[in-house]
Amino acid sequence: MKPAHNLERRDKARLPYVCPISVKELRSGESCSARMFNYSDTGIYFESDALLESGAEVYIGLRHSPFEDRPSDYACYRTIIMWRKELKEDSHFFYGYGTKIFALESPEKAKPDRKQRRHPRRPFNRQIRFAADHTIAEGLAVDISSSGIFIKSGKRLRTGQIITLRIPDKTGKEVIVRGRVAWSNADGFGLKFIVK
Repeated sequence: MKPAHNLERRDKARLPYVCPISVKELRSGESCSARMFNYSDTGIYFESDALLESGAEVYIGLRHSPFEDRPSDYACYRTIIMWRKELKEDSHFFYGYGTKIFALESPEKAKPDRKQRRHPRRPFNRQIRFAADHTIAEGLAVDISSSGIFIKSGKRLRTGQIITLRIPDKTGKEVIVRGRVAWSNADGFGLKFIVK
């Protein structure tokens, strides 16, 4: 099977990803709403009714960023507008923008190796039960460390919320643990254990 041909003749192929975003111009401090339609490793394409100039530096904020290994609730990227085009009358927005993402840090610093954590994580992959908001729910514990655990679950929890969970130990016996939600998104949540 032949590899997919990059019809756009770009260094980095664009991937579709549609979501609402907020755009804030650095110079004026003005914000506007917009919609992201695609991205690559180095840029974002979005559409908006706001008139922004080519060369303007803008912050783009979005929930569940496609750039993150484990998306947080909100991520923000500093970009520069490379080009602007006026959209056709039947479009939902007036303008389309191509932006380039600034590399604020070296790639090594931007995505730290998980092995460099203070408490290294290891795969866990076990079903667990937890109590939150006066209900019992289930989830899949994906990885664990001595300080916390990542749980895949359809239940959205609030950051800072304290929950109780049952975790199977090496022998299969369930251990009751309390933890505080460090972050939460549509994929699940990260929990920091509470040590008495």
